[in-house]
Amino acid sequence: MKPPRIRQATEGFKYLSNSELAKFLSVLPDPDRATGPEKVPGLRDLLMIDMMALHALRTIEVHRANVEDLSDKGENFALIVRGKTRDRVVYLRPDTGARMKEYVTLRGETARDKSGTPLFSTTRGERHRLTRTRIRAITVRYLRLAGLKRPGISNHALRHTAATLGYLHTGDLRAVQELLGHADPRMTARYAHVVDMAKKNPVLFIPVKVG
Repeated sequence: MKPPRIRQATEGFKYLSNSELAKFLSVLPDPDRATGPEKVPGLRDLLMIDMMALHALRTIEVHRANVEDLSDKGENFALIVRGKTRDRVVYLRPDTGARMKEYVTLRGETARDKSGTPLFSTTRGERHRLTRTRIRAITVRYLRLAGLKRPGISNHALRHTAATLGYLHTGDLRAVQELLGHADPRMTARYAHVVDMAKKNPVLFIPVKVG
């Protein structure tokens, strides 16, 4: 008896390309077009997308994030990420760190819940921690606005985007593994395989001209 045929490629996950990510980020609110408390909703959405698409957080990790998890480490601003199996420290980009400080300051006091002080909360009335469903809905709204919503492109594809582009631009698989919080490097290796497979595609080196 023949074994079942595997139709899906091992590296069949979805992610945004460099140009698609730039297009996606371009439709997010520009916080500098608002002033004072009016900036808070735009800053919140910008930072949530940033956490997933650039810093590789999962939806549940964005949901769990607390103000108490932020720390100023001199030149670096960091976030303790409450992962599925273990916690990790993610160092924020300088521009993200500056926006994060601005957001927390402008939003002001937010009531604690049983898990801590929500980093990402509703912005009207009594503030509550955003649910995972709400975080997904916000992501989908901006993906549609950018014309990028298609099957497989949603919140988790943003984490794949951070991992794939992170390896593409650094070539440092160990650093990407730390960013993702993978205990097994084989989990991270698939991102390297996708990038290296495209760069080292044998057809690119066949010395003929087509057309």
